[in-house]
Amino acid sequence: MTQPAKTQPDRWTPDLIRDEVRRRHLSLRGIALAAGLHEASCRQALHGINRKGADALAEALNIPFDKLFPDGFVQSRRQASVKRLAESRQKRAAPADKIAAQA
Repeated sequence: MTQPAKTQPDRWTPDLIRDEVRRRHLSLRGIALAAGLHEASCRQALHGINRKGADALAEALNIPFDKLFPDGFVQSRRQASVKRLAESRQKRAAPADKIAAQA
């Protein structure tokens, strides 16, 4: 059985989580499949878009979910992409030279 890291970081980042998975001789794909999830679920969890994958990671690493992922998650990949799309379509102020040309 693998032991948790002796000293855990104050803030887990995707790179630190990947390193901890490797240190324990596990893989993101293996953790996902063992939890009955799609093989990309844990990889997606590192980007904040797969809650079930994040739950599987927290359980496999024996680290509380709130400590491993303190910023939480969006509901789905679609919701994340819709949010980005909405932000990219906001009307922008017209440049001053276009306003002057219209006058």
